[in-house]
Amino acid sequence: MFLGTPAFAIPSLEAVDRLCDRGAVELVAVITQPDRPGDRGTLSVPAVKARAFAFGVPVLQPARIDEAALVEIAALRPELLVWAAYGNRIPRALLESVKGRAVNVHASLLPRWRGAAPIAHAILAGDAETGVTLMEGTAALDAGPILAQERTPLGEAESAGDLTRRLALLGAGLLERELPRYVAGELSGAPQDASLATVAPKLTSRDGELDFARPADELARRVRALTPEPGAWTSFRGDRLVVAGATVSGGTPKEHGALEIHDGWPEVAAGAGWLRLELVRPAGKRTMTGEDWARGLRGIVRARLPS
Repeated sequence: MFLGTPAFAIPSLEAVDRLCDRGAVELVAVITQPDRPGDRGTLSVPAVKARAFAFGVPVLQPARIDEAALVEIAALRPELLVWAAYGNRIPRALLESVKGRAVNVHASLLPRWRGAAPIAHAILAGDAETGVTLMEGTAALDAGPILAQERTPLGEAESAGDLTRRLALLGAGLLERELPRYVAGELSGAPQDASLATVAPKLTSRDGELDFARPADELARRVRALTPEPGAWTSFRGDRLVVAGATVSGGTPKEHGALEIHDGWPEVAAGAGWLRLELVRPAGKRTMTGEDWARGLRGIVRARLPS
C-alpha cells in the first residue's frame, strides 16, 4: 500500500508500479489526503490521486487514519507500506497491522532535517549537500532506522521547487533499487544518531518576509527556500511584492532597505551587500523580471523596501 500526496511522491509511486511490472510487489491501494478547496470554489486534487487512477488501483482519502480508516485498509490486507510525503501521521496501529514492514522516502540526509520542510531548511541553512533517505517507517517522526541514502550537491541557484523535483527522482531511484532487497529480508536499517537530529518545521507566509537588515546572501537563500511556495516577499508602496528570484550583488553600503536601480536592475541594500531582485510578482500582476518591473517605476529616488 502506497501513501503520498504532492507531486514529490509521484516518481516514488511510479517506481512502485515498475516493481509491480517486474513481479517484486503488488500494489493493492493508494492512500492520499482528501481533496481540498482550491481557487474560485474549485477542488484541489492531490497530485498522487490522478496518477494512481491511471494505474487502476483503489484510492483512499481519509482525513486521518482513524479506526474507521483502519477497518477499510485492513479489508485490503496490505503486507507492506511505502510512503513519500504523505503529510499525515502514520498511526502505530497501521504499522503493527503490517508487522512493521514499512519504508519511507524522505528528502534529506537524516537525521538532519526531520519534519515537514526538509528541502527548504537545507537551503535556508546554506547546506553544501543534501540528498534522500530510505528509512524504515515508524510512528515517531522521521526517526526510523536508515536503510539507504544517496547524497547530492545542493546547487547555489536551486530553488526549493527545483530541488524538490530533483530529489523526487533521486528518491524514486533509491526506492526502486532497494525495496526488493528490503522485501527479501536482505536490507536492514541502522539506527539514527538522535544527537545529530535537526528539525524542519513547515514554513508559512510569515517566514517569507524579507528583513533587509540581514546579509544579502542569507536573503537570497530565503528567496530560494520559499520559492515557489509560500513565497518570499516584501512590500512596496503599500502592496505586497513577491520576490521569486534574487542574487547577491556588490556595491557601496547604504541604509538597509534602500532601493536603487543599478544597470537597469532593482537592488536593495542589505545588512551586507545588495540583493538584486531578479524575478518579482507585484500585487495583482504576473511574475516578471526585475528589469521589467524597474522599467515601470516612477519616483524611485530615495525609495525603500518595505514601504
